[in-house]
Amino acid sequence: MASSPKPGRSRDAAAIGALVGAVIEPVCAKRGFATADLIQAWAEVVGPRYALATQPDKLIWPRREGAAAGANARKGATLVVRVDAGMAVYLQHETAVILERVNGFLGFGAVTALRIIQGPVDGPPQPRKPKTTSPAAAREAAAAVAGVENDGLRQALERLGRAVYGEVERS
Repeated sequence: MASSPKPGRSRDAAAIGALVGAVIEPVCAKRGFATADLIQAWAEVVGPRYALATQPDKLIWPRREGAAAGANARKGATLVVRVDAGMAVYLQHETAVILERVNGFLGFGAVTALRIIQGPVDGPPQPRKPKTTSPAAAREAAAAVAGVENDGLRQALERLGRAVYGEVERS
């Protein structure tokens, strides 16, 4: 009789986005974000003008003042946004629009205030400059893999060898 897999473990392939969420969620929770969705979709929420110059830093939720205060006294969260110094004044003028977009993304009016802090924004990774390979290095890489019989494997190893022996282009 074949044994069934352990409960909670699946041998099916899973999307990497589903796996990364489990790692990111605790970090986001410490910063006040219930999920990483807002962080991941930030560029779409704020649009191209602010996508590279801003990033959500944290959500500050108000403390409850006790049950006597009632539901009407509850205020929304404050979204702290890190902004490059040159864009801070522009973002400040569009605070209402950003709040509307954020709440539209979240699906309810969770965020009622925006706090802007100026500082460096982590932008997308910059692409590396292509490497150039000298003819001598290319010959050395080809000679190192000449004994490999499989054409596809030999070509892949040769490309790897050229990349390893190559030099970063100086500009």
